[in-house]
Formats: sequence, structure tokens, C-alpha cells
Amino acid sequence: MSTRQHCSRCQRPQKVCLCSAITPVRHHTPVHVLMHPSEHGNAKGTAVVLCLALERGTLWLGESAADFAELQQQLAQGPQPVMLLYPDDNAVMVEHSNASEVGQLLVLDGTWRKTHKMLQLNPWLAQLPRLGFAHAPQGDYQIRKAHRDDSLSTLEAVAYSLEQLEQCDPAPLARAFDAIKQSQLAFMPAEVQARYQRQRTKTD
Repeated sequence: MSTRQHCSRCQRPQKVCLCSAITPVRHHTPVHVLMHPSEHGNAKGTAVVLCLALERGTLWLGESAADFAELQQQLAQGPQPVMLLYPDDNAVMVEHSNASEVGQLLVLDGTWRKTHKMLQLNPWLAQLPRLGFAHAPQGDYQIRKAHRDDSLSTLEAVAYSLEQLEQCDPAPLARAFDAIKQSQLAFMPAEVQARYQRQRTKTD
């Protein structure tokens, strides 16, 4: 059992606490991040730091509909519409939308396989209108393997969405993201860093 002391706020080991890199981000659109349980405690994850930075960001841990019962009740109280940030051929492109058209934004946090399972276990999620990217930015998630060319971390995806929807300044989230990466790279063997870099180069 680990005896390392963890920060109660950012949930990282005290020696790599990221709280000093988290700057409050003002935004209009409520953002709900639905984290798959397998991501809980993952040092490479970005959802916890993201929700700490967002003034209107909420983190929900779960997988099944029962896990998100409270969230469903909250969403029903508005504002509407509730949209799911997820790739789909019929998705509304975020670049062609604005904050007045998105009442609340839901984001799934997990691997592609895990988030797909969450959709299967939550028909209410699968039925939501979707928001997608027409011109997704190049991801810089160099501390984690990417299985798709358009893979972005949860933090990157939300930062881009808020920038497009309401011209929210992405700089504070970019700094927090950089702190996450640096905290991991500092303890990552050089050969592992090189392997991740080669993978990224192949997808550029």
C-alpha cells in the first residue's frame, strides 16, 4: 500500500501537486465530465484538474445509468439543450455553434472503448444531440498512447469547445495541461518518452 501523501484538492502526490498551476476559468456553459471508474486515480488523466479550473465544471464518477441518476435529475432542471461532446456523423460542429445554442455540455472521460461502453449502458446519453469538431486541433497528449489520429485529452477537447462556443481564453487550461504533462515526463524513463514521441510523429 502506498504511503505517499496526496493533495486533497488535485488528488496528486504532494511532491507533484498541481494546484499552483490551476487558474480559475470563467465561462458561461456548464460542463459535466462523466469519468469512467477506470480513470479514477490515473495520474495521466486531465479531468480532475479540468473541473478544478472551470468555474462551472462538475465531475461525475460512474459507468451505469444508476451512477448518473442525480446528474439526470439536475440536467432536467435546465438550461436546455443538453449536448454530448462526442464524434458522430450527424453531430453539430462546435465551430458553427455558440453558447446560446448549448445549454449544458456533457463530456465522457475514458478510453474510446470505455466511453463506448458508457454509451451502451446509458441510453439517455446515446439519445442526446452531439457536438463534434469540424477542424479538431492537433492533440499534444504526449504522456499517453493515442489510438486515433484525432485523439485529444478531455482537457484539450473542453478547452477547444469553450473557445469556439464563447471565445473563452484557453491559456489557463493550456498551462494546467502543460503542468500535468511535465509532472509525468519528469518521472518517465527516456525510452518511454521516445516511444510516445515516435507514436505522435507517425500520426502527425
